[in-house]
Amino acid sequence: MTLSTLFSYAPGRVRFSLFKDLVLVVLFAVGTLVLAVYLLMIEVRLELAQSQISQATAHVREEIRRLLEPTQQQLAILRDWGQAGELDRADVDSLSRRLIPTLVHQAQLSGLIIADEEGGEYFLMKEGEHWLVRERAPGADGQFQYHHPARGETPSDWQPNDGYDPRNRPWFRAAVNTMDSGKVSWSKPYVFFSRQVPGMTASLAWKSRGVVQVVALDVDLSTILSSINTLPLADQGRGFLFRADGGIYVPPAAASEIHTLQNRHFFSANATPGGALAIDAVAAWERAGRPQSDALQFSSADQSWWGGFSPLYVDDEAAWLGVALPLDDIFTLLQRRWQLVLVIALAVLAVAVSLIVFVVRKYSRRLKDLPRLTIEKSKYREDIPSLIHNGESMHLEFKSTLRMNLRSGRNGKEIELAWLKGVAAFMNTEGGILLVGVDDQGVLLGLEADGFENGDKCGLHFKNLFNQHLGPEFSKYAHFQIYEMDDGHSLIAIECERAGDPVFLNHKQGESFYIRSGPSNVELSISQALSYLRRHF
Repeated sequence: MTLSTLFSYAPGRVRFSLFKDLVLVVLFAVGTLVLAVYLLMIEVRLELAQSQISQATAHVREEIRRLLEPTQQQLAILRDWGQAGELDRADVDSLSRRLIPTLVHQAQLSGLIIADEEGGEYFLMKEGEHWLVRERAPGADGQFQYHHPARGETPSDWQPNDGYDPRNRPWFRAAVNTMDSGKVSWSKPYVFFSRQVPGMTASLAWKSRGVVQVVALDVDLSTILSSINTLPLADQGRGFLFRADGGIYVPPAAASEIHTLQNRHFFSANATPGGALAIDAVAAWERAGRPQSDALQFSSADQSWWGGFSPLYVDDEAAWLGVALPLDDIFTLLQRRWQLVLVIALAVLAVAVSLIVFVVRKYSRRLKDLPRLTIEKSKYREDIPSLIHNGESMHLEFKSTLRMNLRSGRNGKEIELAWLKGVAAFMNTEGGILLVGVDDQGVLLGLEADGFENGDKCGLHFKNLFNQHLGPEFSKYAHFQIYEMDDGHSLIAIECERAGDPVFLNHKQGESFYIRSGPSNVELSISQALSYLRRHF
């Protein structure tokens, strides 16, 4: 049976209820489908982004630590030498010949420093393909002297140190502060004083013959980032290092792209800000409250990215690493899940169709036997005779007139209260139809006896009586309509719905409560009414 066939014979109010049920089923199915797809897309999108970011961050961290681990090991060896008295700064040539071979095979190292709390310093640093030694004499007024061990040149004359003092450098103070722990101290990324390039310094301190000494190794950030850039971080994926205060290093090649940001707290090999992507990523990270684990979405150069951020080591005031992956790459992975989304969509639709078929079949087997509670205006000439032919019932009542007492020939209040009782009873029970202009035997009498000038006067009379005796708040449950029949007679149809609250009939003697019982209206006593109200309202 089709839906159109079902609707064509189903009683109006029930048909409307059925229609609402079907609409709710469809809306539920569609809403569930939309919500499921939406939640799935969000969940998958976040999971993919988090997974990709986590993998990329771990990859970058592993690469950086692979480069820095030898630095820490080398520091431990140098400290052991120092504690054994084998790092004599007085013999510069001998010290250089011993130390240079330890550095040449570690491309990330650009300098080695041995300093003490008296201000003396030995600094071995790269100069192109060669090594240069800078020596500082102890004391506040110490000066620099340069050596070229590989060239065999005599040391240059002592030169002013321009206020440089190793004891004031961050790496020196950090090593002294952690000397008792024996752990390697890593400085924040900063610009090296001697060469004006960015990097980090790892340092260790010990006390020998009552004097605190520090050995430090300079790590060039450009070397680390060059290694990061070789990692397979998806298409256009980028890794970068930055400080907790927002300082970022990006290779000098990107400096020209961001010349307008030179006053920001970023640094590069030219002491200018880094690339726009890294800057935008860290700016978004700061705005989001500096998260460490969640993937963060941001925009850069009119493109959407996912970013991940975490400290390189436990100390979050030292170096941090960041990873940026294009959002397009994440969605490329997401598109592979569309098959799953399609399967879910089809499953939900199948369930919805099954529910609709079930509801239609369930209603279609029972609607034929249900009472008619409404009259279709387009088919009233068929519906009304059919109702009259079936006679009075639980849901149908006939009244000859609206106000005229046919026996006395005068308008009577008892006639008005009679049909008002029927309306109240219908609204307190299951609803029904009251036909006015039809006698108890089903003979169509028409409305002529009531003597209304026109239909509007009749409708106004009905409304006034309804509001006076039942209450205007219940008017939405009673629908008044005058129908012209083929034989020239007119009748009134009052279609009643079950009310949401109990309906009482007000009259001179007080209030009465009526219900429909079979083809009759029954007035309930107070106790009966209370019991009925508890069960039905």
